[in-house]
Amino acid sequence: MRELKSSSDLRCPLCRAILSTPIHYEKDTLLADDDEPLGIVLDIDPSKGPRPVLSVTFYAVANAQRVARIPRRMVAACESLLEDDDLASTLERCSQLENNNTGSDATFELASYWLHRCLSEHKQCRMSSDENELPFMPTRLLDVSNNAIRLIETKDLIGTDLNDRVYLSLSHCWGLVPIIRTLQENYEAHLTNIDPAKLSKTFREAVHVTRKLRFRYIWIDSLCIIQDSASDWAAEAATMCDVYRNATLKIAAAHAGSGDVGCFKDRDGLLQFPFVAELALPATRDASSTKPRHILLTSYGRIEGVGAPEPPLYGRAWVLQEQLLSPRMLIFDGNLIRWECVCGHGNERTPTGGMSRHIGLQKDIRAGIFSTTDFFDMLDDNPGKVSGARIKLLHWCDAVMDYTHRGMTKASDRLVALDGIAQALRMKTKRKYYAGLWSQDLWMGLLWSISHEDEYTPTTMASFDLERNKHVRHDEDLAPSWSWASVTVPVVYLVPTIIYLDHVCEILSTHVSGTPAKQSGRLEMRGHIRTGYVDAIYPYAIQEAAAVAPNRTCKRPTATKNSNTMSYRGRSFHPADYFIFSETNPSSTFSRLSSNWRFVRGTFRPDEIIAPNTQLSFIAIAQQHNAHKPDKFVNSHDSIDPLQVWSLALLPTGRAEGEYRRVGYAMWEDCTWYGYMCGHGTRLGRTMEKAGDWRGLFSMGDLETLGWSRPVDGQGVHEHMYESGALPKMDRYHKDVAVEEKVIVIV
Repeated sequence: MRELKSSSDLRCPLCRAILSTPIHYEKDTLLADDDEPLGIVLDIDPSKGPRPVLSVTFYAVANAQRVARIPRRMVAACESLLEDDDLASTLERCSQLENNNTGSDATFELASYWLHRCLSEHKQCRMSSDENELPFMPTRLLDVSNNAIRLIETKDLIGTDLNDRVYLSLSHCWGLVPIIRTLQENYEAHLTNIDPAKLSKTFREAVHVTRKLRFRYIWIDSLCIIQDSASDWAAEAATMCDVYRNATLKIAAAHAGSGDVGCFKDRDGLLQFPFVAELALPATRDASSTKPRHILLTSYGRIEGVGAPEPPLYGRAWVLQEQLLSPRMLIFDGNLIRWECVCGHGNERTPTGGMSRHIGLQKDIRAGIFSTTDFFDMLDDNPGKVSGARIKLLHWCDAVMDYTHRGMTKASDRLVALDGIAQALRMKTKRKYYAGLWSQDLWMGLLWSISHEDEYTPTTMASFDLERNKHVRHDEDLAPSWSWASVTVPVVYLVPTIIYLDHVCEILSTHVSGTPAKQSGRLEMRGHIRTGYVDAIYPYAIQEAAAVAPNRTCKRPTATKNSNTMSYRGRSFHPADYFIFSETNPSSTFSRLSSNWRFVRGTFRPDEIIAPNTQLSFIAIAQQHNAHKPDKFVNSHDSIDPLQVWSLALLPTGRAEGEYRRVGYAMWEDCTWYGYMCGHGTRLGRTMEKAGDWRGLFSMGDLETLGWSRPVDGQGVHEHMYESGALPKMDRYHKDVAVEEKVIVIV
């Protein structure tokens, strides 16, 4: 053990990995004698899977017998054959450099390798621009050259030399600890000099990164935007798309919840970095001869790894556009650094691959921003199947869910903090953008809702501050009521189901006007309209509902429970399975006893507080066939199956005939939209029970007897087949359902 420790201290990465394999208890007991002769045996089987494992066994040697002191244990994983000479030489240099934290010389050596490879080889990571135009530069930058820091106005000091028109940017959490800002009162002083001692730890270390990577300029929001000037903030916010897209590299202080944390973190870099071993492996699968091969190995090391909590930075709403708009990111992520660009990703442990926190849907949008083709167009678009454009729209819906579940200090930023992504995509498509929605299948974008339970797992848990968000609507309207930006709380889309729906409405025209931060708009539609009343069950995110209707407001789910069963007229049900509806006006404003109320299969999700005696208009947006088989969770979608219909709940504005605003979302299940009840009364996952101690099943037959559900019309046949993309035929409705085909305007 003494020799092993000595070799580890001399920076042998393999000896360091072996030394880190036993746990502290084993070192203190089984391996406590540094002078005891030990046998340390390494073995590897290259035939075991794509990533063979290097293992070690510690033997005690006594009387020529070997007794396992610590049984065979994994030391490292074989990543690949190392055939990249540049990476091999980079790792060799890294092994000789100081590497005790993520701001070490070894870290910057690897970061320089990533940056050089991307700039020289990755065409898709480059901004496409007119050759006759100079690259974009932000209005202001921090000049960190000559061991000084000062704010500069780029139009005055940066000319046409392309080598000067490059800069980095910083992505960080502001946090609760005050940070230095550029204000009107210190603006002139910042143009002369900024005292490094006044910078937050994160800012100082970001400046250090800039200098180590041999750049002169860095953009930091709190210093490059005059924070107490509304006009300057509005002007600069409108350029965020260009600021992030044109930065050569973004530095992300991912693990830092505030400026006093910094970018860098101490750790044993020799365990984080991969190392190279020369092993004698077969030259080919069938060859019996061997030859030395350079194998890249990653130490298992006893350090933070997969399963660690998401960094605070990824829980901030403003940061989403920084992630998607930046062509390259150097991410300081706790114990290690990561690299992400449009073409690939890596980290210290796996420099050219491994796991990435943000690929998949986000990667698709990011690639679309830097692509030369229309974002919504795909060459493999096949008629009769889900279109490529709908898949792209699904990715946008996922991005909206991610975005709205993140934390935002000012609810008034809800629309503008995503505008940079919208700007970038508008450059890559002929589709129109309307206050958070796209003209591509616009009806799909309308089907957002406020969930009764946690239906979406956010990037960083509990990043949206529900307790602080007291009102579901903005103090001043920021967006049309049909846009998800019109509410302050997280929203969800029914993904991926939404891309398989058929629309049953016609969008005649759409118009939006205003600034990136505040917009108004009107949506003209033709569709089928029903009216009625709903005794709403409120999502927990609508904070003000608890005071108005405490017994009809869902509780916030906990880590151990995610169920909100509600009681109504002696019956227990879940708001995802039924909602309480009446075609006629209840006898009292908040009466629970009116015989007009009945249970309807489906769900109603309000956008705001709605009194039960308020008449709502519902417009059908989309539908699909859907059958729930008894005793099975698997659904079928055959043409004979009952119909699910998705609709918007509307209220007249009172300003003009036929003008409405959105106040909710409703899904009508098992043909209830058409006035029938065609599905099975019971199925797995949907129950109606007696409230109280006795939990017996309350059958749909009982509901029919009590008049709480409409029986199937016995006088005729209810037809389930329909023409995709067309308004349903009026004869599909039950004779007692009052429905109109109308043209309306939603604002």
